[in-house]
Amino acid sequence: MLATIRLKSLRFHGRHGVLPEEAALGQPWILDLDLVVDIAQAAATDDLAHTVNYAAVYELCRDIVTLERFSLVEALANRVLAAVLAAHPRVLSATLALHKPHAPIPGDHAGISLTTTLTRA
Repeated sequence: MLATIRLKSLRFHGRHGVLPEEAALGQPWILDLDLVVDIAQAAATDDLAHTVNYAAVYELCRDIVTLERFSLVEALANRVLAAVLAAHPRVLSATLALHKPHAPIPGDHAGISLTTTLTRA
């Protein structure tokens, strides 16, 4: 029985970006993360050990966004997805929508976002 565990609008302050100001000042980052998991055993046993602890996933995402540094959103997204799959073997695939609401581009905008998926090989 496959299910999607969705972590919505995880908000962190990170120092990612190409510009020196982005590294110095940082800015908000918002993550939407979908985890595809086989929940059959968890549903049958009501045991957290048979699913994904989404609090642990949150902490992993927080630590990567707040403590590490990347120039490109592509690199940050790849790091988050690879870390989630490495740390949580029950996750079959993960899709991340990574939002940069204060992207340094001219004009009136709501930022940029990148959506990508990593599937366990």
